[in-house]
Parts: sequence; C-alpha cells; structure tokens
Amino acid sequence: MTVVAVVGAQWGDEGKGRTVDYLAQNADLVIRFQGGDNAGHTVVNERGEWKLHIVPSGIFNPLATCLIGAGTVVNLGVMIEELTRLEARGVDTSNLVVDKRAHLILPFHRQLDGAEEAARTAGWEVGTTQRGIGPTYADKAARHGIRVGDILRPDRLRARLEMLVPRKNRELAFFGLPEVSVDELMVLCQGWRQIIGERIVDAVPLVRDAIAEGKVVLLEGQLGIMRDLDWGIYPYSTSSSPTAGGACVGAGIPPSAVDRVLGVVKAFSTSVGGGPFPTEVHGDLAERLRSAGPKIGHEYGATTGRPRRCGWFDGVAIGYASWLNGFTGISVTKLDVLDGFEELKLCVAYRLGDQVLDYVPDTATQEEVEPVYETWPGWLSDTSGCRTWADLPANAQRYLRRIEELARAPIWFVSVGPERDQIIVVRGM
Repeated sequence: MTVVAVVGAQWGDEGKGRTVDYLAQNADLVIRFQGGDNAGHTVVNERGEWKLHIVPSGIFNPLATCLIGAGTVVNLGVMIEELTRLEARGVDTSNLVVDKRAHLILPFHRQLDGAEEAARTAGWEVGTTQRGIGPTYADKAARHGIRVGDILRPDRLRARLEMLVPRKNRELAFFGLPEVSVDELMVLCQGWRQIIGERIVDAVPLVRDAIAEGKVVLLEGQLGIMRDLDWGIYPYSTSSSPTAGGACVGAGIPPSAVDRVLGVVKAFSTSVGGGPFPTEVHGDLAERLRSAGPKIGHEYGATTGRPRRCGWFDGVAIGYASWLNGFTGISVTKLDVLDGFEELKLCVAYRLGDQVLDYVPDTATQEEVEPVYETWPGWLSDTSGCRTWADLPANAQRYLRRIEELARAPIWFVSVGPERDQIIVVRGM
C-alpha cells in the first residue's frame, strides 16, 4: 500500500478514526484533507480512549507526520487545546503540521453559524455543530477568507481583515450580535502565531516527496458521502467534499497517485442532523441500536453528544458511495452491536410509487422513498472476541457477504469492538 484514501461510506460517524489509527501504525504521512473540528473521531488504543476533532488520527504513531491539509478549515484555538490535552496525557505531538493554505475559523464564524441555524425555518435545520465550518467555507468560496499562512505575515493579515471585518460586522448586526474589531483579531492571531507558528508549512514539497519516495500515505476524511456538498443530502450537508475526489483536492495529490480507496461503513446506519434517512427506525428498536455494544460505542456524537438517528443497513447508499468514490475495499465497523438481534434487515432498493430505484436520488426524492428490505437471521453470539474470519458465526459471515455484494467491493476489515486489536483482517490491502 502507498496512498490510501479512507472515506466515509454513509452519513458520517462510521469509524474512520479507529480505522486510520489502525492503519497509521505503518504509515509515514497522515493527512486530514477536509472539514474542521466538527469531526469527532473516537480512537481507542493502548493509551486509552481519545476523541479527536481536528488532529489526524495518525497522531499516536510518532514516526508518522500528521498534516492538517489545505482543504480543511481550522480553528487554531481548538487545535492548540487539542494538542495540549494530548501532550498532557503523554502523546508526542511534535509530528503535527498544518498547511499554509488551510482556512482560518475566526470567532465571528462560530457566532454566525449558530445564528444562521437558529434562523432557519422549522424543519429545514441543517443540524450544524455550530463550529463555524459552513461560514468559513463560504468565505473561502467568496475569495475573502483568511488562510492559516496569513498569520505569519501581519501586514498582509491586517489588510485582509480590514476588507473582511466590515462585511462580517454587517452580518453580525443583522442577527443582533456584537461587532468585532480588526485590532482584537490581530491580537488573537498574534497569540496563535507565537504558539504554533513553527508548525505552519507549505505542504507541497512534503506531500510530493513522500509520494515520490514511495512512502505510505493515508488520507483521512471527515463525515461521509451522504453529507457531501454535491452528492449528499443537500442542504443538510457539510460544506466540503468528504469523497476520494475531495481527498485529492484537499491533500494536494493527483488522482493517479491514489492506489486504494477504503470505504468505512457501519454494519447498520446512523445519522446526525437533519435530512432524509430512508432506513431510520424509531422507538425501542432505535434505542436498542443506539445503546448496544460497549459504552464508548453508544451512538452519541463525539463532538456534540447528540443522540444519533439509527436505522438498518442501507445497501442502496453503499452502492452509491462505492460508485462515486471508486472503492477498492471496505471496512465494516461495529458488527458486535448486532450480536443480540434475532433478525436483521438490509435495504436493497428504494420504492417510489410504482418505481423501484437502485440508486440514491436527489434529496427531495429521497424524502419520498420507502426502503425495500431483505430479512436476514442474526447470530445471537458474542463476536467481540473474534480475531479471524473463521471465528465469526456463519450467519455473521453471510450478512457481511451480502454487504460486500451491495458495496461491489471486497471487505478488507471487520471491527468487532473499539480496541485496536478488535479488527479482523479479512484480506490484505
């Protein structure tokens, strides 16, 4: 393996962090390629349980360089707090750097994020984490954003802020929020520069040389395809592209350099935030899915703590994700959560009136579809101690093979718990 893109194959929260942590033990470079600290990657290893938000999940390998890439948006205050927490527990973070081209999340972005969400009409809430991600990407797209590298050039930074702040103050005033000043933002950025200035790099030679030398590079995504800005459930989406194509853009890597695309998918479905979710279940069944498995596996957002919406596995969505990303393999997580179910359902198509769809339609149409299910027998036995494919119950193997068929990609890994050693290697990458 040389360059592997690890991307979410559902609505996010699939277990990408634990997958990257596992793979990163043999990696040379790990790149977070999009999103911001709205990510919540939970990692459990010999050092304990960790919730990472902007720091790449490869941070626990001191020999791997961890890069926060150009496609991300970064609240440097949050990043510094996260590094401080890691270091307080004995983790060496000297291997982390951030690309000059990443965009800065500033305090007014978070204020506006919360105000805009509160102002949305009931039923049209996006479910944003209110971390300022969307407003920062909006400024980036409008070409008046502030980049991380700008804090190294105070004169340039002040000039950029003097253009941006009046615009932002008008937006803040619209929502009745207090204005900000260029001077206070300059002081804030000066503090960031003093603490992390040496970590700010131009990533082009770093990434180019790593690939040229045949080093192992992991591209770590955040959220999943169903939250993609173009192909997800817009407008209930994120503001970037958590796809394999987005990985190339956000990390600064040509598509031809990516050798493998690993889609990470839960053995069932979850979603946080608004929008259609065809296989969603409610009541006792939803609570059973949400609360099964080990304590850290409970379905609550690592960033927000919000309970996740739960549902049966959506085979239409995984086929869609596989096509758009070009999966060469998948990693199925949280199989152990299903250990106590007598029977399981797999969605294999959507019904729309008298039509049967084998693809994910646009958002408005998704709101009208009904899932077409297959029913599969459960295995009613503990899989958390399984370490090989042969150890898995026969019904679990059959269930997984059906997921493999729907994904049109081979299963590389199956996780049966949160610990690093609770990953079954089904076939080599």
